[in-house]
Amino acid sequence: MPSPVGHALAGVAAGFLVRRVGATPTSNRATGGTLLRELLSDRRIMGFALLGTLADIDFLFGVHSTYTHSLGAILVVTAAGSLQTQGKGRLFALSLAAAYGSHVLLDWLGSDSVAPIGVMALWPFSGDFFLSDRRWFMSVCREYWLMQCWWHNAVGVTREILILGPLVFGAVYLAGLRSDR
Repeated sequence: MPSPVGHALAGVAAGFLVRRVGATPTSNRATGGTLLRELLSDRRIMGFALLGTLADIDFLFGVHSTYTHSLGAILVVTAAGSLQTQGKGRLFALSLAAAYGSHVLLDWLGSDSVAPIGVMALWPFSGDFFLSDRRWFMSVCREYWLMQCWWHNAVGVTREILILGPLVFGAVYLAGLRSDR
């Protein structure tokens, strides 16, 4: 399963890609240093990043890769986003759901070495666990006292940044961050 870094990057990319699909074109698209400055000050970045990592809250309850890693949890996030905007912000709710759902997708595309293997992605419709044959992302080593574990995790995070980093910057750029917030 990917690291929190990979999940945060995927949450940002997914959230901004959905916002871009439903956005109206803007004439004040940021460029160069302005884009970087806006990127670092945009609250949506942190919100999408947090949602991208939120599914791992189930570690606290000893049920990792189950209910919070599922279609059911994505639907709850969508409903919560819709309720927050009183049903008027469908695009907002969908961008939240995409950011959260990116976690399930990345875990499905990752490597898993701890039973149960995979994610319970289709809960509440199915209790089966799923894992892709494609292992795009490395598992996280949790034996932090071993130096080889640190090396393994550094390689995994580097790989996540190389895969997801360009997607994040492309999604944020395409979303056309506005100066008029």
